[in-house]
Amino acid sequence: MAKVMNLVNASAGKRLGAWLLDSVPVMIVSIIFGAVLAPQLAQVAAAPEVIGQMMGSYVLYLVICLGYGVFLWWWEATSGKTVGNVLMGLRTANEDGFAPGWGKTIIRRLLIGVANVVPVLGPVLMVVSNVWDPNHQRQGWHDKMARTLVMDVRAGRDPLTTGGLFGPESFAPGYLPTAPAYPGSPQDADAGFTGVINSVPEPQVAAPAPQRPAQQAPSGQPADAVPSPQDARPAQPSATARAQRNIPEAPVEPVRAEPAEPVVHEEPFHPDDDVEHTQFREAASVRARLVFDDGQVHVLDESLLIGRNPAAAEGEEIADTLSMADIGRSMSKTHVLVQASTSGIWVTDRNSTNGSAITDAGGNRRQLTAGQPMQASMGETVYMGDRYFKVERA
Repeated sequence: MAKVMNLVNASAGKRLGAWLLDSVPVMIVSIIFGAVLAPQLAQVAAAPEVIGQMMGSYVLYLVICLGYGVFLWWWEATSGKTVGNVLMGLRTANEDGFAPGWGKTIIRRLLIGVANVVPVLGPVLMVVSNVWDPNHQRQGWHDKMARTLVMDVRAGRDPLTTGGLFGPESFAPGYLPTAPAYPGSPQDADAGFTGVINSVPEPQVAAPAPQRPAQQAPSGQPADAVPSPQDARPAQPSATARAQRNIPEAPVEPVRAEPAEPVVHEEPFHPDDDVEHTQFREAASVRARLVFDDGQVHVLDESLLIGRNPAAAEGEEIADTLSMADIGRSMSKTHVLVQASTSGIWVTDRNSTNGSAITDAGGNRRQLTAGQPMQASMGETVYMGDRYFKVERA
């Protein structure tokens, strides 16, 4: 699934290979017609009438090359494919991830042709010019002019068949009901949320078990008349029985109802309280490493902001920030906040445009609500637009 969800830029080597493969049919036709025209060219001096035959062969050569070029441009304009693209597993798209269209295709192809003013070296430099693109090797010079992209669909998702750059949700695991918000979340998702998370929720202490109800007296009798189990006495024989058996009558002690034990309300326990002079020490936060889709690894110690160009809000203290390249700009500048705590790893969506989600090993997906932290366990994957990372123990 990770391979399907991600978008991968085509490498310079694959782009050059696709361009050379596109040129192979023209090279084959040129060799064939060269072999035919060479003898005719040698006969021009002795037989001028051969020029007419040679011109006919040359026109046929031009028609074949032009027809192949038009076909190649049409195929790329409507589906992002060319002979080389298909063989190398590439697709050409516009900046929204759809078919580039005739105008963009012609512009990028003409720029490669113009580069032939420097034979061989010029077109090669134009094709591999994405090497010098600071934006994650996203575009070559001709792609910048035509506003096109070239994606490696063998290593990642094909946007032309999956809804463009912003359409990966159709390939995500089947939607399940969103997990309920964790009780005691410190933030509420309302219009007043500023994007600052000061803490993450900790598990709540279980409420004490309810007291067993006291025994009630039957109607019409006072409550004190009902003896408790401690007040039970052995049955005394009647006066007639005592007289027959010469048993002296024992004085009868009045039965007194002992007062009920008072209910002691214990104060809630607090870790800062001193218990027999032993001070409680807060447990260390869980250390985890975040393994990103591009192979980058970040060890999480405290808090981390992730996005295209993340920045902490005013007054917010963040231990670290991580800027990520995003070919489709599906991530927001400040997309998520990741925090380590004693109870695990917590992820908070910072009101991103395309949202965030957590997926477990079974493919169950939990959508994040902006401003509300959600726990991500070890082995789970956090999605941020088209980008994602897996949580592993450090």
